[in-house]
Amino acid sequence: MLKQISIAFTILVLSINIVYAGCGSCNVLKSKPISQTGDYVLVEKINKNGVIEGNVLASCGMCNFGMKNKNKCSLAIKIGESVFDVKGTSIDDHGDSHSEDGFCNAVRVAKVTGKIKKNKFYSSSLVLKINK
Repeated sequence: MLKQISIAFTILVLSINIVYAGCGSCNVLKSKPISQTGDYVLVEKINKNGVIEGNVLASCGMCNFGMKNKNKCSLAIKIGESVFDVKGTSIDDHGDSHSEDGFCNAVRVAKVTGKIKKNKFYSSSLVLKINK
């Protein structure tokens, strides 16, 4: 009986670990991501119709934008003080997210076109800018 309880407890702990571990490659507690923002003019407000067109900050929502509701790496944009999940393109569509200048290690500027709906950014286009 004790052996069965031990096995059940071990399976429970491992299951919880897998669910809440995230990708395992990120250093979420790092003090400051690499900033590759340059001196671009950024979109600071959302239009009433939700359409966004211009330069925004893009990075990993969990690693660099402090999205507490995330347990894995995902692409997000920041407009003013608000952070939005990105739909229509993923974090690894723009290179290795865990490379030195990838989204988990850097905040980048991206020219975007799309619309904010239900607190998510639906991207028609997301192109990373090169540092000036």
